[in-house]
Amino acid sequence: MASRTTPFTSAVFLLLILLESDFSRAQDFSSSMCQQSELCTTVKRCQESDNAGRKRISPRIARSCGVSLMCCEKEQLESWDATNSIRDKVSRVPEPEPNESCGLNMECVPRKLCRDNVINDSGITLINPRLGNTQCSKSLYRCCEVSQKVDDSESPYVQKQKDFKYTSCGWSNPKGLIPDEDKFNYEEDVSIFGQFPWMVGIFTGRQKFLCGGTLIHPQLVVTSSHNVVNETVDTLVARLGEWDLNSVNEPYIHQSRRIKEIIMHPEFDPDVFFNDIALLLLEEPVQLAPHIQPLCLPPPQTPQLISQLLSSNCFATGWGSKDAKSDKLEQVLKRINLPLVEHSECQAKLRLTRLESRFRLRPSFICAGGDPGKDTCKGDGGSPLFCTMPGERDRYQLVGIVSWGVECAEDDIPAVYANVPYLRGWLDEKIKGLGITL
Repeated sequence: MASRTTPFTSAVFLLLILLESDFSRAQDFSSSMCQQSELCTTVKRCQESDNAGRKRISPRIARSCGVSLMCCEKEQLESWDATNSIRDKVSRVPEPEPNESCGLNMECVPRKLCRDNVINDSGITLINPRLGNTQCSKSLYRCCEVSQKVDDSESPYVQKQKDFKYTSCGWSNPKGLIPDEDKFNYEEDVSIFGQFPWMVGIFTGRQKFLCGGTLIHPQLVVTSSHNVVNETVDTLVARLGEWDLNSVNEPYIHQSRRIKEIIMHPEFDPDVFFNDIALLLLEEPVQLAPHIQPLCLPPPQTPQLISQLLSSNCFATGWGSKDAKSDKLEQVLKRINLPLVEHSECQAKLRLTRLESRFRLRPSFICAGGDPGKDTCKGDGGSPLFCTMPGERDRYQLVGIVSWGVECAEDDIPAVYANVPYLRGWLDEKIKGLGITL
């Protein structure tokens, strides 16, 4: 006998279909990063609903509108919802994993979601008893009393960002941006969150990491020409205030900007990397914040400047691999303390490598490193090399841009960077042409 569907079961089935359809549409929203004919939605939803053959051909562009989000045609999404309104199963939203327990009524949560600075009026101690001393297993998490958990909108960091006042370029946050200091056991070559607020990540439109960069003005990023020579403004997104590439639990969220113009040095040589520098003009200025601030440019090159830089404290940062044989990026921003190497000394050391005795180090390059186990490597291209300013301890200036090397982290083999003081004249000319004043 053929089975029959009762009116009750039909109503329930229809309700489930409507619920699923509403949930799918709830993921879509308008964004200034997208065109009028598009909505911002999850990458998965846009790819599943694709009707333009992108699953079979290599895409040329996919505009990002957030972490794991992309711009998608409204018509495509509506067509998908219409043709898939009846399904065998209704998708369920997976419940988030429970937070790690760290005591009675205590949980490890992202620091930005735990209320701090609670007033203690007992007069005995200033220690906040609602924050546990237990070490959480994840960085940027803290042991928090359940009653002190807050939503993103109520995070104490929201008000701190509103109260931020920018002073001038080049100031680092030597202890990071966590008021109670992060006790997490980081490796020696890992930066603290917000320590170097000028670091920029450059991504392709499909959210694939491409290279590093340096913020020198709310609307200007400096990077390497060799990383962007095959890119266009439609394929790149700059991410400011990034720290952990695989997390959104940082106290302050990053900001993304599309690129309005790519300005490469006209004498950049893609075979030997001479003049390996480029300017990226952002479509909109970034909003300066505790974790997003520009780095100072150095004066033009002189013997006196080089002498001063050789005695400065210098660092390179980036998400590149620590292993020359691996292309795997580091999850958290690296911090590598490197000494500058005088030009003729660097040339002599490089001549002892496979570059051989006739190699000549051009003036558009500057060198740093040579200590075993400490170096920039694959994936660090475009990232900054910066040194302390005269008479300052925590204020820095941009000295180099990660360009190339013979090996990574080998003893007595320095890495080679674009020489920013030498290229300062070109930077000034291009910045002036954009009508921007530093």
